[in-house]
Amino acid sequence: LAAGHADVRAAVERLRDEAAAALRAARAALEDGEDLARRRRAHAEALARRDALAEHAGERSRTASRLDAAARADRVVPWVKDVRDRHGRAVQARRWAEETRSRVAALLPPKAPEDVLAKAERDRRDEAAALEGVRGKAARLREIERDRRSLAEELRGLEQQEARAAAALEELPGIVAARRAELEEARLAAAGRAGAEAAVRDAERRLDAAHRRDRVEGLLAAAEEAQRAAVDAAQRARDRVQELRQARLDGMAAALAAELRDGEPCRVCGSTEHPAPVASLAVVPTEGEIERAQAAYDEAQDLRERRTGEVESRRSELDQLIEAAGDAPAAALAAELAEAREEFEAAMARAAEAERLEAVLHRHERELDLARDEHDRVSRRLAETRARDENLAAERARLAAELDEARGDDPTLEERIARLTREAGALGEAAEAARDRGRAEEELAAARAKARQEAEEQGFGTPDEVLEAALPDEEQGALRDRLRQWDVEEAQVRALLKDPELIAAAAEPAPDLPALRAAVRAAEDAHTEAVSAADRARHRCERLAELRGRLAGAVAAWRPAAERHEVAERLAGLASGKHPANRHAMSLSAYVLAARLEQVVAAANERLSRMSGGRYALAHTTDRTAGDRAKGAGGLGLRVADAWTGLTRDPATLSGGESFITSLALALGLADVVTAEAGGTEIGTLFVDEGFGTLDEETLDEVMDVLDGLRDGGRAVGIVSHVAELRARIPAQLRVTKDRTGSTVKVVV
Repeated sequence: LAAGHADVRAAVERLRDEAAAALRAARAALEDGEDLARRRRAHAEALARRDALAEHAGERSRTASRLDAAARADRVVPWVKDVRDRHGRAVQARRWAEETRSRVAALLPPKAPEDVLAKAERDRRDEAAALEGVRGKAARLREIERDRRSLAEELRGLEQQEARAAAALEELPGIVAARRAELEEARLAAAGRAGAEAAVRDAERRLDAAHRRDRVEGLLAAAEEAQRAAVDAAQRARDRVQELRQARLDGMAAALAAELRDGEPCRVCGSTEHPAPVASLAVVPTEGEIERAQAAYDEAQDLRERRTGEVESRRSELDQLIEAAGDAPAAALAAELAEAREEFEAAMARAAEAERLEAVLHRHERELDLARDEHDRVSRRLAETRARDENLAAERARLAAELDEARGDDPTLEERIARLTREAGALGEAAEAARDRGRAEEELAAARAKARQEAEEQGFGTPDEVLEAALPDEEQGALRDRLRQWDVEEAQVRALLKDPELIAAAAEPAPDLPALRAAVRAAEDAHTEAVSAADRARHRCERLAELRGRLAGAVAAWRPAAERHEVAERLAGLASGKHPANRHAMSLSAYVLAARLEQVVAAANERLSRMSGGRYALAHTTDRTAGDRAKGAGGLGLRVADAWTGLTRDPATLSGGESFITSLALALGLADVVTAEAGGTEIGTLFVDEGFGTLDEETLDEVMDVLDGLRDGGRAVGIVSHVAELRARIPAQLRVTKDRTGSTVKVVV
């Protein structure tokens, strides 16, 4: 394998190199084609751009003239704008001077000069400054009045607090004592909560069991009814099988008689004379009808057993529920549960009430402590506040007298200072406005002369022509950028049209780029596939080299264990019966048990021959039978020899009654073998449970004779059955009768 992969690796590496060379060639061809197409496209674009530039020649000339006029206007525009600004400031200064003069007209004579305005301003400012020293006293007086109002409010609040605290101190001690008494009473009532809760849980459990008891009683009645129906159906099916078998036997004799011929020997007795052949007009049942009837009986018997198991299960469940719930009706238990719940809810309510009362008590105790502290605090603050108010009243009277003297005719000192300050401000503002008006008019005249001079120097007749020619910087920049773009583009076009490579490319035919790209893609796919194949081949070769070394070591370590395993496997196969060398295909345990099984079969055949009327006998076989369900080897099989047909068959083909007598014979044979192995110690008591309903009358007699023989030998034999015929044959009986209230047992002798 490694050598083969080495050859594959060499082959795919050659293919990879060839694919790489083809890919490089395809890419080079594509690059040449794309370069040629790019140069042809550049030459065509240059021709188109040259034609477009020729169409914009007139626009370029107009744009250059517009930019020249705008450049000359830019030199004059600042002076024109300065004239406009100064004219606006002069108009504003004149209007402001007239407005401020009108505000102080009542304070001065008409057309008072600037120095008179200044002196009146200084006089008022000096008087206001003198009054500023008194302003602190006015502020202090206002502060005192605010403090006294606050103190009055505080005194009213403190007096109310003192009254509330005193009332609380009188009321709260009685409330606390009453709450303590209520809490003790609630705690005593809540002590029975745990017992009430346990009573509720017990009542709920008994009520649930009573409900389930009532349901199970109904289910038990239905199950018993179904059991009775199943028993009747099984009995009818059994009778049908017996009738068909008897009719089959009677019909077989008539069929043989119909085949007799005078002078020909009978196949049964060999006689050539037939004096009284059997004649029958009834229809003879077929073997298939008998088998179907037997299958119907087996199914009915299975249903009967299931129904019986269901009845026993329901009865056991009912007994458990009666033990848990008793005989009391569910309604009575529900009433008990309701009463227990009421008691539990009452205990819970009292417990919750105790918790609430405890919280209320704690709250009232805290309120009492807080009321005592509050009363002491409020009393102290009342004394302090009243003393402070008396001090402030004395200081207020002194300051009010001083301020009345300082404010003069004005309502208040503040209003007097404010009036003097407003008048001084208005006078100063009027003086300053007069000075600004004179300066603005002088500056406006100088700016107009300078603007006319600059406009004439740049070739403009009036300032309006300057403003018309002027352009914003953004527009001039855009126009200059456009001219530069035209110049640059024209230079680029001339250079491209003179490029020899572009001229040569335009003369060549256009390349087939789609075909070249398709060739590159195909080459790339082939190269990728070849590279991948080469990587896989290399990885496999390296992996095989690694695995060869690991395999050699593993084989060397495995071989001794394999040889030991082969010996152990052969021995295990021989012991389990699965090795070809074990010719009987028997396990060692089955081989040992086979000898014991032969003893059991020999002992069982003595009774089976009697119970089957000499028809059946058991034989041990090492072959697998239908009863062997395990996947392992056999060796413990049984065959049934039928003396009537001279053939052997599998026990699984026996009917229900035949299977019963065969199983009974094997059980009795096993008891005999166990007795012999135990040194003669016998099994003194045997019980046979059901199965008698599958026997016909004759076979039942044979089976009972065998069991009677066991009883005569000193053994006690117990039979568990529902078959009515056995009541007449078994003198000592233990009868079990069931009803809705349970089962009863009665001894019948």
